[in-house]
Amino acid sequence: MITILKIILFFMLFFYGIRLMAPYILSYFLKRFQNKMKNKFESMNNVNFNDQNIKPDSKNKEKVGEYVDFEELD
Repeated sequence: MITILKIILFFMLFFYGIRLMAPYILSYFLKRFQNKMKNKFESMNNVNFNDQNIKPDSKNKEKVGEYVDFEELD
């Protein structure tokens, strides 16, 4: 009987402690997520910006063929 009361008391204290710590735990994970997204966004912008500065070689253009305009039949 005392063991069951100890188990119930333990779970009550455990969940009470979790309820008190939840805002701090949540803010920690949200700040971590925010920093990850910020780093990804900055790295994505740097990559795209650097890719725009590179000009493609105009010497290697190959003529593929001529354009054929197909008419639609009813």
